[in-house]
Amino acid sequence: MKKRESILEEFNKLPRGTLVMTGKLYREKYSSLMSEAAFAQAVSRLYRSGEIERVSKGVYCRPKKTQFGKILPSEREIIEWFTEGDSGVVVGYGLYNLLGVTTQISKKQMVYSSLPDEQLKQIGNVTIRKYDLEYTHEIKSMIQMMELLHHYKEIQDINVSALSRCTAKLAGEYSEEAFEAVQGSICYPKWTVAFLREVLNYHNIPNNLGMHLSALTNYPIPKMEELYETA
Repeated sequence: MKKRESILEEFNKLPRGTLVMTGKLYREKYSSLMSEAAFAQAVSRLYRSGEIERVSKGVYCRPKKTQFGKILPSEREIIEWFTEGDSGVVVGYGLYNLLGVTTQISKKQMVYSSLPDEQLKQIGNVTIRKYDLEYTHEIKSMIQMMELLHHYKEIQDINVSALSRCTAKLAGEYSEEAFEAVQGSICYPKWTVAFLREVLNYHNIPNNLGMHLSALTNYPIPKMEELYETA
């Protein structure tokens, strides 16, 4: 089978609109069969022939076909693809909207995912940052909590009541193992860890976060009354 036909067959195995990262495809299926340059040329010929479409650098798909022409994956479909199952989580204003913490909407969307083949991938208005985690419910909850606390002062038109409810719920789902996994990969600053410790202590959730902090440092974090009692 010719190189071009073999690569097209891999695309044809997937539903139309499914994203294919060609760098990952090369490493998993073709690195022992052809050079990277030859693979890139074969992909380029498929693109020029119209059999596949370029979504972003290194990302292609077989487009959906309608009476109005070819349709590439929507922003929502791109986000879903990178976050499906245990593969990722939405952060930024997409997360804040989902949790009802603000009604402000951003044109730019952010996702943390294990799927990209590079540390930062930009597809249209969607930025995908690679973190090698298994995005279980516990890991997602931990990231959501850390993102809320880390960006607390930056969230526009923040609904403090909604934020207090979300952090209370997420505190109840706290897992020491999930924290260690998330912190080991994303490395939030110590003041964010200190903020998390104060939230957990406020809700009487046992934790060992003090081992990550200095007893001599006065971390710049809000008082719990600001987050809860005023809500």
